[in-house]
Amino acid sequence: MQSILDPKVLYTDLSRDIVEHDVDVVSDLWNMDGRDVYRGSRDRQYEHANVYWLYTEDLERVGLVEHSLENQADFRILWFHDNPFATLLQEEGWTSEQSIWSVLSRPAVEMFLAEDWTNPSSLLNACLHGPSRILTVDMVLNKPIVYRCSVCGSKSMKKTECTEFQTPMELDFPHQAKIIFIDDDLYVCEPPTGSRIWELLGFKSQRPLHDVLMASQEQEEQPSLPQVELMETEQQTSVPLELPPQNAQPNLVLPPHPLPLHPLQLQTTERLSLAAGPTLAHTKYAMSLQSPGQKRRYSG
Repeated sequence: MQSILDPKVLYTDLSRDIVEHDVDVVSDLWNMDGRDVYRGSRDRQYEHANVYWLYTEDLERVGLVEHSLENQADFRILWFHDNPFATLLQEEGWTSEQSIWSVLSRPAVEMFLAEDWTNPSSLLNACLHGPSRILTVDMVLNKPIVYRCSVCGSKSMKKTECTEFQTPMELDFPHQAKIIFIDDDLYVCEPPTGSRIWELLGFKSQRPLHDVLMASQEQEEQPSLPQVELMETEQQTSVPLELPPQNAQPNLVLPPHPLPLHPLQLQTTERLSLAAGPTLAHTKYAMSLQSPGQKRRYSG
């Protein structure tokens, strides 16, 4: 999650559990962005701003508020989202409805499974010889190093038998329209219009009108997701691997093991474990809840 007051700072501890220094904090009930939350004590590991974690009445951590060091009344509220890219950029509109296996063609799925390319790193590695890129949040924030052989021209995220002739280079993004964002469960994350994700990758946030019109025309003729060019292997055939039309019924080869469910598909009422801290009934948060007062709109 990227700080708004200082974009160079990233909040990496995004667990929903209460942090240790907030266990015995007495907190008032605040209304922030229309949500009723309790504010913990200042997290002193951050020096760019005064940072406080936010909780529901069940002690589930749901976000944070950061205050300017110069002016406590200048603050920003950041929320956790189900989509990792939405959490990173604090953007509404990100969707993650389709698994990567449901948007790839049958030959592509067969190739990925046969080669055991079933995690984000191996998926990206398989696409390096073409313009397609399959990226997670971590890959956006910390661009992987790619090794290119000056003799055979091969590219890999690991050193190979060509190591004597390999040159390390930062991952490039040859074609904006051929970038696919995925979460750790291999679900495709579609960005909203005007997302800042493109700026992080070095693209202009707004394209010229001509490019927009051309893109709209291409969308009518081509699938919404890009074609993925695969790394050549001995088993690869000469049949081009293309994504099926969006309205077509996919004809896929089932993987040998069930794929993990996406967080959004898990239908459970079980709460996150709070074993590291005391139960709600024994915290000062609970004591404040037992003395209900009028909730206040947060003003810093």
